[in-house]
Amino acid sequence: MSFAEIIRTVLEFSAAILLIIGFINEKKVVAFEVKLARAIRIHLRNRRLRKQREAAAALSRVQSRAPEDVYDEEPVLTVVAGGKSSHRVA
Repeated sequence: MSFAEIIRTVLEFSAAILLIIGFINEKKVVAFEVKLARAIRIHLRNRRLRKQREAAAALSRVQSRAPEDVYDEEPVLTVVAGGKSSHRVA
């Protein structure tokens, strides 16, 4: 037997044992699944709310700056001539 066959056999045997244990303790397994699903839902809800709060805080920081603090860039008009040359006029 090769190493891969041995590992496969061990995994199949352990899966069968876990299946039998699951049938014996079915109520406990179902209770665990319910708790796990609830924990995942709560985690996802909290993550979504945290992301919303972070986005709102970032938006409020940007909007609360004084006008003199805002970087003001002069508009640049680019005029393209008929050939390959282009001219920038500020």
